Amino acid sequence: MKRVGLIFGSRTVEHEISVTTASKVYEVLRQVQADYEPVLLYINKSGAWLCGKAVSRLLTVEAEGRTCEDLPRRKSLQQSFKQELERLERGTGSGEVEQLFLPPDPSLGGLCGNPARAGWFRRQLQARLDIAFPVVHGTHGEDGTLQGLFELADLPYVGPGVAASAAGMDKILSKLLFRGAGLPTVEATWFTRRQWLTDEAAVCARVESALAYPVVVKPAVAGSSVGIGRATSRPELSQVVRQAMQFSARLLVERAVEDRLEVQCAVLGNHDLTVSECEELLGTGRIVSFEDKYLRRAERPEEADLAPSHIPARIPEDLARQVKELAAGAFRTLDARGISRVDFLVDRPTLRPYVNEVNTLPGSLCLRLWERSVVTPVELIRRLLALAVEAHAEKAATRFESEEGRAVVDKKHLMSPRK
Repeated sequence: MKRVGLIFGSRTVEHEISVTTASKVYEVLRQVQADYEPVLLYINKSGAWLCGKAVSRLLTVEAEGRTCEDLPRRKSLQQSFKQELERLERGTGSGEVEQLFLPPDPSLGGLCGNPARAGWFRRQLQARLDIAFPVVHGTHGEDGTLQGLFELADLPYVGPGVAASAAGMDKILSKLLFRGAGLPTVEATWFTRRQWLTDEAAVCARVESALAYPVVVKPAVAGSSVGIGRATSRPELSQVVRQAMQFSARLLVERAVEDRLEVQCAVLGNHDLTVSECEELLGTGRIVSFEDKYLRRAERPEEADLAPSHIPARIPEDLARQVKELAAGAFRTLDARGISRVDFLVDRPTLRPYVNEVNTLPGSLCLRLWERSVVTPVELIRRLLALAVEAHAEKAATRFESEEGRAVVDKKHLMSPRK
């Protein structure tokens, strides 16, 4: 039996979203306990790694609050969930809780006790891990930082590697990569917070010379619509930039696609890729904020369908086929692996699709999309774990000791090249 470290939470504005994803994945992992033993690892908002009965309690309360049909009971459970988060922030909980850490030393083989309490040289292995399953969304989890720790620890992990995670999280870098690969993207420009604070007028002039209003301003490294705003004039541009630069030191400005469809699909695999059905997001045409997506739904569970959708998307077959091909192309351009969701903007008059972004650790792992694509949650989780082991084995085929100044690849262990 393999021990799977389900890692969630962390220092990110998408903290609660991560807990929800972890709750759903945990439900599936418990269905395959004959082969995989889940080890729950919650990273609180201060960055402490915690495990124990209190962490299990957190996921249980979240799941009950999310699925309860009785509205008063549901609100009570959601309040209990907030209280559990507050307790764990203090390092306590309604059950047992223990602080652990994952050392970058692969010889230790897993989670160790808190060295501040036990003494650095007296640390002991507390829990062996065979595979890491991170579901941390946003910064300090989806941006390559957590993946770098897994690489140092020589631990197989679900999802893209360091470079793909970092590039996928960075809207500017990913757009440059997509352009270089010949993928269609919306016209854009970018600048830094320092440049804005030094000469706001010059930056505004540069934006206006590159793009016509209306424009959309996005923090380069924030997800889930955090900090995104629309501007139709220079005063509005100044306002939305001041909002967006709270979340990132670099900002992307794009031409607003006014009459648009929003379509997305998920991609699964390392080499031989499977693309899900396309999903069409329905709305009023306005930009959906982080508050709309998550916070207001939590406050008003009776209105949880604020962003309804159609699966499959109500688009022509040739457009759906093109979107799926572009999704696979974007996935390969980032050198992603495991699972990702690719978001598109489609210009309604011309039906021209634009790659918007790649979410390398999508919320809830796009379970709904895969279910409509005849991939059950159990099949999805099993495949993701197998893909993690496969990717780790491929890395093991590369020897890192120096031989004539370069690493040597043992070709007989390599998988077939990516198609």
